[in-house]
Amino acid sequence: MGKFYVTTSIPYVNADPHIGFAMELLYADVLARHAEQKGDEVIFSTGTDEHGGKVAEKAAEKGLKPKAYTDQVSKRFQNLSKLLQVSNNRFIRTTDKGHEERAQYIWKQLSKDIYKSKYGGWYCTGDEAFVTETEAKANKGVCPVHNRPYEKIEEENYFFKLSAYGEAVAEAITKGKLKIVPETRRNEILAVIKDGLDDISVSRPKDKIGWGIPVPGDKEQVIYVWFEALMNYITVLGYPEYDDFKHFWPANVQIIGKDIIRFHAAIWPAMLMSLGVALPKQLYVHGFITVDGKKMSKSLGNVVAPADIVEKYGVDAFRYFFLRHIPSYEDGDFSWPRLEAAYNGELANELGNAVQRTIVMVQ
Repeated sequence: MGKFYVTTSIPYVNADPHIGFAMELLYADVLARHAEQKGDEVIFSTGTDEHGGKVAEKAAEKGLKPKAYTDQVSKRFQNLSKLLQVSNNRFIRTTDKGHEERAQYIWKQLSKDIYKSKYGGWYCTGDEAFVTETEAKANKGVCPVHNRPYEKIEEENYFFKLSAYGEAVAEAITKGKLKIVPETRRNEILAVIKDGLDDISVSRPKDKIGWGIPVPGDKEQVIYVWFEALMNYITVLGYPEYDDFKHFWPANVQIIGKDIIRFHAAIWPAMLMSLGVALPKQLYVHGFITVDGKKMSKSLGNVVAPADIVEKYGVDAFRYFFLRHIPSYEDGDFSWPRLEAAYNGELANELGNAVQRTIVMVQ
């Protein structure tokens, strides 16, 4: 009997679950079920990313403490898995005590590649990340995803020596030690690495962002939310001492959206190399879902909740449509008429009639 470990990304809890992440859950569920049918022992992990300024900001809007707010939203993501009959047997929250303690332990293990320095640059609050001067100029000072101006920030932070690992990460991808699917995404990240990887800021001053895991030995700094969030894939297994980590890592497949490929295909492998830990075997990178040909947006009023679809058509129809009619490697479009056509034309008419006739013949 083999072992199989699959993960989804862990979504940020500044918004409710949408159909894009629901599709990601289905992809992981298919792989987990397939491995189980082969007789493998399976761990399928998902969860929620709960620290950072955006979460604190959203909690304040709701008149709640950050932990109380994250408790509410994380529960909605847990309920989504149940709604879609997803088979995950792990659900990690980055506010779990175990994750926070292990994240601090990992920070200490990475200390040889972490240093403190002053930094000035353009900051995207929506991504909770700095962007390059070139990127800021190309976007005319406004984040195209979040439609918010970049902030000019100068502060003293801790940095991770990502630049020291560019060549090794590229070699791992090129030689297939870290397989990236589809090939277009593999080529994309290799081009990014070829242009050169800069050292990255991995902390923020506590007086700027107080909702985060404290940097070990420095009470004035908190670990950058996306940096500690990446650690969840091994903290959920009990890195470094638990048997689950020893038996199930490296992950067989890690499923992510195309917008976070740099974090998972460049930064995450470099962190693992610094730790002396094996790289995941494969990253599967999926596209986005549009609605009626347009990006999902609250301002457009076209955000579709998975529960709305399940309530009207049932969970099997939901699973069928998103696995059958959204491309595996590229962006795909959802519309109610498309779902209606698939439900009536394929599930009821074609497959339904085939099942009915088979049953009659069997009888």
